[in-house]
Amino acid sequence: MIAEHRVRAADGWRLSVLDLQPAGPAWGVVVVGHAIMVDRRTFLRRDRPCLARTLCDAGLRVLLPDLRGHGASGPDPARGGDWSYDQLVEDTAVYLDLARRLAPDLPLATLGHSLFGHTTAAWCTTAAAREIAPAAHVALCADFWLPDTEDRPLVWALKRLVMAVGTRFTGVLGRLPARGFGVGSADEAYSCFDDLRRCIAEDGWRARSGHDYRAGLAGVDLPVLLVLSEGDRVASPRTAERLWSPLPRRTTWRLAAGGATDQDGRGLPELAGLGAPGHMAPVTDPASEPLWRAIATWLKGQLVA
Repeated sequence: MIAEHRVRAADGWRLSVLDLQPAGPAWGVVVVGHAIMVDRRTFLRRDRPCLARTLCDAGLRVLLPDLRGHGASGPDPARGGDWSYDQLVEDTAVYLDLARRLAPDLPLATLGHSLFGHTTAAWCTTAAAREIAPAAHVALCADFWLPDTEDRPLVWALKRLVMAVGTRFTGVLGRLPARGFGVGSADEAYSCFDDLRRCIAEDGWRARSGHDYRAGLAGVDLPVLLVLSEGDRVASPRTAERLWSPLPRRTTWRLAAGGATDQDGRGLPELAGLGAPGHMAPVTDPASEPLWRAIATWLKGQLVA
């Protein structure tokens, strides 16, 4: 049985969170958040193996939010919804607070694909995170485009063009029509997209207040697992590893055609055969099930003494 919780953000926005409980006693609770231009359906499917159920079968209680403006946490931009990047960061506290209230005796972790991977890390750099923060975090195919981390001039020119065109469309239409362009299942808000453009222009992953999320990574004292793929054109390992380099307790799994390795170049036999999937396949393709099981094992190693 899957329960739904409706919680309010600090500004009153209503957020929907699904609650999956394992058949036996849970050894931890994990908040699992999705990427930009999609919703939580990337994690939860009834017709095939999926990441959420794999984590649940491993003994984790899984909380699945639809992030602000996505899925059941509307209104979406077509219905007048608008939100900033910083509001997505701040909403992390709402999910963590819900997890604490539902399972006060269980250790708490977070897992984010792309967008939620970096918004959660950004939250952990804030002063408010001293009051409530996860005990471990998984950032799956997560990167934040900055000129400082991209050393390929042609690739950076393409990234800037994508952001410029995207911002122009969001400015005219009031949203990025991801569904219309066939690049996602959820449209994105103008304010959020403009924040991404601003960060690129300023060469800094910063809040509107000026708080520097990237500089704050050095003070994030919790284990973080980075899962990157050589086949990912959105979150390239060469740029993502530079972005996350200040994290003091990071573990990196790098997926490649020749096999998966960790940050020291050691092979990861449990991930053999995965190849180098693209940006979405690590969460949507049933062939990624060995990766999902390995993530559950890593989380158990961090949460259970």
